[in-house]
Amino acid sequence: MNIIKFKATKNDEGRTLFKCLIKQLDNVPISVIEKLFRIKDIKINGKKTNNKSYSLIAGDEVIVYGIKDSQTKVLYSTPIKFRIIYEDKNILVIDKPINVSMHGFVDCLDNQVLTYLNYQHSDSFKPASIGRLDRSTSGLVIYAKTYQALVQLNEKINKIEKYYLLKSDFPWNKKEVTFYGRKNIKTHRMELFNKKPGIKMQTIFFIDDNKKYAKILTGKKHQIRLSLSYLGFPIYGDKKYSGRFDKRVYLHSYKVIFHSLEKELEYLNDTQFVCDIKW
Repeated sequence: MNIIKFKATKNDEGRTLFKCLIKQLDNVPISVIEKLFRIKDIKINGKKTNNKSYSLIAGDEVIVYGIKDSQTKVLYSTPIKFRIIYEDKNILVIDKPINVSMHGFVDCLDNQVLTYLNYQHSDSFKPASIGRLDRSTSGLVIYAKTYQALVQLNEKINKIEKYYLLKSDFPWNKKEVTFYGRKNIKTHRMELFNKKPGIKMQTIFFIDDNKKYAKILTGKKHQIRLSLSYLGFPIYGDKKYSGRFDKRVYLHSYKVIFHSLEKELEYLNDTQFVCDIKW
């Protein structure tokens, strides 16, 4: 039986011991981790514990007994297809190409980012995106490089202004719409309604310099695509939502602006990142 020993880092701080071990020992069944707590086969700073809710502090020494091959160093080597827009110690902003999934595939964007960052499994944190884009959508994606950045950006996600460039026949110089989405159990597809109940989807569509944009006020899956299809002006190339056939879905995450960030991310307030595209 192996003895696993590690020190909690700043990325672990604030996590419970249980959640930290699930992340650290990600190839060990949760039932086995539960058993370790039951039999007190875990030590914190030299003392045995079964306190799953213990909140870790950077520097805490954790020792786990009786685990085989559990602390695998994961090295990613996925070909990188994205373009870097901005990077510092807290965040990475990239331009995602079309036809790249965010998660779930060997060549997904997550694995590309982990390859670029030369990520190796050293604590309970793994760099992660703030929100997501559809496979067919290109443009700006924000990744948090620290646990503290991830927590704050997810908490403040509605304070991040997000603009999309698109192609559609909609005629409005400016139009704000609010719909409520519900999944049709029979068709397994989302449907929109003007009234509750449902998931609120609020979007502003506008035209500037003969280009068409959407600003999302709520970030829900397929929000822009669903709304324009419902209004009778689907995005070009969006066959899923009645758009005419084209070489791609003409939807691109164009600009983000940060607001209301605090502490270690305060320096990003009012910063905007733009990722233009030529169609």
